[in-house]
Amino acid sequence: MEFDYFYNRDGDRFSYYMLPKIIVTDERFKNLSSDAKILYSCLLERTSLSFKNKWLDEENRVYIIFTVEEIMDILGRSNKTAVKILNELDSTTGGIGLIERKKRGLGKPNIIYVKDFMSVFRCECKNYTSEVKNLHLRSVETTPQEMKNVHGSNPNRNNTEYSNPDMSLGKATYGTFQNVFLTEAEVTDLKEILQSLFDNYIERLSTYIQSTGKTYKDHKATILSWFYKDRGSIKQTNKAKSYSLEDYEMGDYL
Repeated sequence: MEFDYFYNRDGDRFSYYMLPKIIVTDERFKNLSSDAKILYSCLLERTSLSFKNKWLDEENRVYIIFTVEEIMDILGRSNKTAVKILNELDSTTGGIGLIERKKRGLGKPNIIYVKDFMSVFRCECKNYTSEVKNLHLRSVETTPQEMKNVHGSNPNRNNTEYSNPDMSLGKATYGTFQNVFLTEAEVTDLKEILQSLFDNYIERLSTYIQSTGKTYKDHKATILSWFYKDRGSIKQTNKAKSYSLEDYEMGDYL
């Protein structure tokens, strides 16, 4: 076979499975096989579809149905190998715990809960903040050595693969790329102001961050900046205006 080159932005016309970079690079996931990592990205995509279709259990947890036959078809593996790959991810079979299967019986396929791969990092950030608070409670005049000990307890603090603890601490993730950070109070305020446009602005910010690599000090403020800019233009022209990415670079938070 002889493949052609890409020209301009031809690659944008394809659909992709999203494999989080952390799953590939972080030490916690180094023992996962490449097949298991690819399968997890497939399960993540199915989770998004289940959420849209309101496939939620009594505890409001999203679940999916993804059979062994589907895994065999997507990965091109035998039944035995497909089960082995699935077991790498499943906490109920001694796997890493990125998924959890629940049997339903009566010949029905198992349901699968896909776990949040970023939750362990958010937990570490909370523990780190707690250490700092306790240190200040013991003494207002913290010694340099004590501070070194606290910083040394979190080896990932300078790793750019992870979300900024100051941004993500105590906040939930939103958007297609799970890179918009908001507290419950911020979400409530934004929904009250934006109403039916809430999801639209969340997705616009999520895709903009992913495509440009830009960072923001305050995601709520950024969304409101865009919203008021849009609303002001609507009042002036009496019709909605479509903004490009270049337009938003004029904002205070970009």
